[in-house]
Amino acid sequence: MAKIINIATIHFQVSENHEERLCDSAYEQLAEAAAMLKGTGVDLVVTCEGMAAVGQKMDQAESVSKPGRLLRAYQEIAEANRCTVAGSIKLEDGGKVYNAIGFVGPDGEVLGDYRKTFPTPGELKQGIFPGDGAKVIETPAGRLGGVICYDLKFDDLRDQYHLLRPDVLCFSSFFHGAHTQANWAFKCRSFFAAACKDLSSDIINPLGRNLASTSYYGRIARARVNLDRFITGAGGFYAEFADIYRKYQDEVVIEKDLGLGVSVLYSQSEQRSAAEIAKEFGLVDIDEQFSTYLDTRANILDISRKVH
Repeated sequence: MAKIINIATIHFQVSENHEERLCDSAYEQLAEAAAMLKGTGVDLVVTCEGMAAVGQKMDQAESVSKPGRLLRAYQEIAEANRCTVAGSIKLEDGGKVYNAIGFVGPDGEVLGDYRKTFPTPGELKQGIFPGDGAKVIETPAGRLGGVICYDLKFDDLRDQYHLLRPDVLCFSSFFHGAHTQANWAFKCRSFFAAACKDLSSDIINPLGRNLASTSYYGRIARARVNLDRFITGAGGFYAEFADIYRKYQDEVVIEKDLGLGVSVLYSQSEQRSAAEIAKEFGLVDIDEQFSTYLDTRANILDISRKVH
């Protein structure tokens, strides 16, 4: 069944000429964005790593049991909009400090967190402790995964998320990552919501297509997306697509990427899911296709070795 949410990512700006008041600037930027988002129907808000990097010192790390200035600010945004916030934060747990994303639900409850798996060399020297890898948090805005800055450089973490298949990867970062953002979205079969500094903050769909970006003229990227999706290889299914449209018409949207050879079927229906519609017409999940192909290939090679 259709699962439509409104995503907003908040871009971060740093004024290098006023370093002595960077902390205040971080909270001013967050408050400004919160005011712009209030009452606009947003379901998921993602904040930049700058909030933790600039807004907190190591000794200002917060815990779920003892929320401080930053976590309380996220809770206020979540409660005011009845939304989920994926907020950058220095998180203290068991005497260790993590560069983390805290996932705050619509009632202000912390639903879980993701801890940066690959802190930068500078962060490790600073005392930031590495997290344990990919993690998906169940929220009213869907199944959310976290990715923070330097994490994007490591395919091992991406491949962990490929297995978990979150609905949205929340990317909180001081750097952009260029085309690797689209790669992660496609490989993880997920939407990718990036809140960065410099360049732009972007929202990307599972085909790696950009849905929204920030610019000089606006620090908030917004996109309305449908999480009820089924991803399949495009080859051989064009006739089935026509049959699906004939039966379900406006209850489905099918987005094709001929270059990738991949299509995404979205269910707009309140009665049936994208997976149910796909099964009805014999469509096969893209990863199941690859798995079946690899098994077939391995069997052919095995038979060939036995013969020779």
